[in-house]
Amino acid sequence: MRRAVLTTLCLGLGVQLVATLAAHAEPDAPAAQVIVPPAHQPGGTIGDHFVGLSVEWSLIERYMGPGARPAFTNLLSNLDGGVLRIGGSSQDVMPFSATAPNTNRVITPDDIAAIRATIDGTHKPGATGWATVLGTAMAPATTTYPFRSPEHTRDFVEQGVRPGFAGAEDDVAGIELGNEPDLSYKYDADRYLGDFTRWRDAGGTTPYTTIVPATSNAIASWQSIRDQTVETRFFHDWRQILETTAPTQRATAGPLGAWAADHFYPLARTCASDPYRCPSIPALLDPARRDNLDYITYQHAKLAAANGLGYRLEEVNTAAGRGAAGVSDVAASAVWALDTMFHVACPNPPDAPGSNADCRTGGVGVNFHNAEVRAFFYPEEGNGYYNAVRYDPTSAMGAPTAAPEYYAMLLFARFAQGHDGLRPVQLDGDVSGWRVNSGPGQSRLFLINRGQGSTDVHLRAPGARYLLDRMTPYDSTGAGRTLDAPEVRIDGRQVAADGTWPGFAPETGRVHQGRIDVHLGTGEAVVLNVMP
Repeated sequence: MRRAVLTTLCLGLGVQLVATLAAHAEPDAPAAQVIVPPAHQPGGTIGDHFVGLSVEWSLIERYMGPGARPAFTNLLSNLDGGVLRIGGSSQDVMPFSATAPNTNRVITPDDIAAIRATIDGTHKPGATGWATVLGTAMAPATTTYPFRSPEHTRDFVEQGVRPGFAGAEDDVAGIELGNEPDLSYKYDADRYLGDFTRWRDAGGTTPYTTIVPATSNAIASWQSIRDQTVETRFFHDWRQILETTAPTQRATAGPLGAWAADHFYPLARTCASDPYRCPSIPALLDPARRDNLDYITYQHAKLAAANGLGYRLEEVNTAAGRGAAGVSDVAASAVWALDTMFHVACPNPPDAPGSNADCRTGGVGVNFHNAEVRAFFYPEEGNGYYNAVRYDPTSAMGAPTAAPEYYAMLLFARFAQGHDGLRPVQLDGDVSGWRVNSGPGQSRLFLINRGQGSTDVHLRAPGARYLLDRMTPYDSTGAGRTLDAPEVRIDGRQVAADGTWPGFAPETGRVHQGRIDVHLGTGEAVVLNVMP
């Protein structure tokens, strides 16, 4: 299927320009006129630590052990700067011990030392470098997990984090208290806030930034969440939660600031009782799932800002339950991940479309989650289908490798992260458009094809030449798979076995009579720079 989108855009070189959208118009129908934001017009800002990964405590050895750390550090360094969150459900089921032997069932100073060594390795000359969020338990104590207590958190901080990051305190972006408290507290916000007060009064995370609430969100339509026709977990309790927790967060804010944390999954691996949750490539790329993300992100980012906090989607991926084969581990996940990062940075609320066109409301970052395929403590069974970086499941515990989502992170980190002037560019059909300020008087345009077929975009560009970087599906079997292709490339290149990136090799061309024609194959995304 080849869908021709007759779209004309203008790329600003310091002046305001007009985009003509004529997709699917009748032959005699007038084209709609849409203003494309000019270069260096105010817009949203994407911070230097926007991209991030989330890794379970049970996988420290697999990502940051002696055999894995060099390549993993290179993979992080390719992205320049970011936030490495260590946690997830494992933080509520794994105790910290300063004296226990180091195994993947307990958090020890050895684990923290491995994280410190990894973060240190990203601080190279001229690089932003990475920071880390370290998760610790905050949930009701049980006979199975009796260690959950404020005292356990103080031990984690005093005996683990402080000595482990001595001299590098600014590399700890925060200590996260508990994972998905809406579930661990059985939707009882008052009980959760009572425990938060106990943890806070016992010293909590001092001297590090406190990160809460790290709540999960229902896999449901935004309309049903708004109308509360489904169980909404803590979504509608955020105002009450932040009124209690935000003063502590603001008081402990570090160099990266303080943020309220959230989790989001558009699908789930298991869906027998609720077909809406069922994973498939069309469902993953369905605009309705993006609307759900926009609604949640916009509402919670506004509440966070009203309480003097940033907002970070600190755990996100394609499908809850460690992903879905054929959906989470293929090229479609890269298309989804790239689009998701932009929509977190600048959500378009579906109940008020266009109200955030200046991107003044949005998140400060996204962490793509990585886990074992089935359960904690069984890494030899393999990677979660959604892992952006795949660990070595063998006993060698060697170099991790880049999965499709990683390439989306790489494209975003190197061409959008650290830039201002973020604005959506309205396009017809299944193409998402975004622009940021780049060089003096210049815009950089991102085009993301979320459709099931190929697309043409016709650009009006007042310039002489252009550079175009392209993210594409890659099928080494030659079968021609696209959205379901098992691999992804950028400019035809892949990450090396040691985790290094060989560099971009953009297409170059001349602007002919003020026009550039861009063909987007199925599952492709491009970054376009027009030069004077």
